[in-house]
Amino acid sequence: MQVTFWGTRGSIAKPGPRTVRFGGNTSCVEVRSEAGTLLLLDCGTGAHELGQVLSGRERPVDGHILISHTHWDHIQGLPFFAPMFQPESSWHLYGPRGVDASISHSLAGQMQYTYFPVTIQDFGATVEYHDLVEGTFEIGDIRVTTQYLNHPALTLGYRLEADGVTLVYSSDHEPHDRECAAGRSLSASRGDARHVAFLRDADLVIHDAQYLAEEYPAKLGWGHSTVEYAVEAARTAHVRSLALFHHDPNRNDDEVDALVLRAHALAAGSGYRGEVFAAAEGQTVRLTGRGGRRHQPRSQLATAMQTPALADHARTVLLAVHDCEIAATLRSAAHAESLELLEADNEEDALEISRAHVPGIVLLEDDPARSIDELIQAVRALDQPHREETAIVVVTAKAPPARRGAVTSVTDWLVWPSTAAHVRTKLRSWVLRRACRWQVAPLPSDEPQRLESLRRLGILDTEPEERFDRITELACSTFDVPIALVSLVDTDRQWFKSRQGISATETPRDTALCAHAILHDDILQVADALTDPRFAENPLVLGSPRVRFYAGVPLKLSDGSRVGTLCVIDHTPRTLDGQQLERLRQLGRLVEVELETHAPATRQRSTSTDHFTAKGPPDAPEQ
Repeated sequence: MQVTFWGTRGSIAKPGPRTVRFGGNTSCVEVRSEAGTLLLLDCGTGAHELGQVLSGRERPVDGHILISHTHWDHIQGLPFFAPMFQPESSWHLYGPRGVDASISHSLAGQMQYTYFPVTIQDFGATVEYHDLVEGTFEIGDIRVTTQYLNHPALTLGYRLEADGVTLVYSSDHEPHDRECAAGRSLSASRGDARHVAFLRDADLVIHDAQYLAEEYPAKLGWGHSTVEYAVEAARTAHVRSLALFHHDPNRNDDEVDALVLRAHALAAGSGYRGEVFAAAEGQTVRLTGRGGRRHQPRSQLATAMQTPALADHARTVLLAVHDCEIAATLRSAAHAESLELLEADNEEDALEISRAHVPGIVLLEDDPARSIDELIQAVRALDQPHREETAIVVVTAKAPPARRGAVTSVTDWLVWPSTAAHVRTKLRSWVLRRACRWQVAPLPSDEPQRLESLRRLGILDTEPEERFDRITELACSTFDVPIALVSLVDTDRQWFKSRQGISATETPRDTALCAHAILHDDILQVADALTDPRFAENPLVLGSPRVRFYAGVPLKLSDGSRVGTLCVIDHTPRTLDGQQLERLRQLGRLVEVELETHAPATRQRSTSTDHFTAKGPPDAPEQ
């Protein structure tokens, strides 16, 4: 098997005098088997030069392109890959399938009229697209195994086996356990141990190594590995050779040299005897089997081709919800995700529809006046061993109950109120059969009284006031954070009476960390939202203002109602010590006094339209 690097840089192309030796083009690796099967791993800007070489010496050109994910640095070379425009050529494109878009749709996006003068339909070659999930399939004489990597976008790693050797391509992968970024043993982390198993006994692993351990804390959640992690993964997996890949665009050739020296020292110190090098553009590595060495047969997985995890029945949603407002939101979200929707007026109809259509998801309403236990048990009885279990989801306005026997048969709970954006995220997770790491806070037990007390203050939608702004300014300086807020939790939103560091005036309640904070008597502190299953996929964490650290003290009125929080936010993980926590409580008490002892300066409704919305991120935070 022959491996040639055509693009080794990560994030953005950076050709120039400082990147001559290791290259400035983004990800593209050419693989050829002894039988002549041609396969490309990713199609970043490095694909342009490869395309020129191929079109100059071979006509027609037939090949296969495995896309790890559709971030631009991995697909930007596709419109410039000359063999795609050769009428006699034939190409197969493979990549991860999302719930709402095939790989062909995703790739076509960058070639829309707005962005590019040539569309994907203008390819002269015969092109076939193949959607992938985890599993195995064959490309000629090469056996391909796919596994999801840990990256903000749905990303696949590829394990290629042919000619008695194994190559693993693992670009854009972040440690599952952040402690492993410094080179700590990976065996204690279930996700990282699974990653090691994917690399096991490979002859060459091409691994993301964009950062160093000391750089990683500022890059948490960006989806990339450290050199220390890559070396430890290679050592633990008994990898023969490790190619450090996806070089940071800010790192010049000399700095990559220093990175390699560090990797050699790490390998020597840990007892790893494999070869470690930095991938360089134009470099070719020939992999040959070791004498007398036999690869252990790997367990057969379900085929990765097409969409077995998104089978037709899994895309059918049965809606049995009586509340008109809730049903309308669920209906809108299902249509937005291109899911087939079936609706039932009562439990008997729901069971009949389940028997006839075997839905992938059943959405029910937790209504105290009605019992849904029998329906849940009846639907469960329809599940067959040969197919995916139906996801039974119960919509509730309370904390998920643990009082009924049927609770153990419930797949998940959808806490209301929720926006369409949150419902869409949950639908994706249920269809893909994975955990959704964005939880909506349940309503407090005193919600009606709490809302009445909040409205009695007469402060919602009033203009900013210096008496509150002084406190948030003091919070920013005291805790050295870019963002501090006085947040009041309304029926379906959190509204900011005072804000430092952001321009938005409110967010939906289901994205609000403060909605979780008011459930507690004391401070809610989240050290790193990206690793917290309640918040990791929250739009305010993944997008602007990129919440990583959060600490919110609930604002409690004299009648006991917790109407909001004074919260502080940072873009990097951290924690407050005991003294700092007490200081936050003191500032919170100052806000409580201002809320109850002073009438608002004005009751004029704010005319600002600068909000966070479910449709897109807000402006960058003001710092």
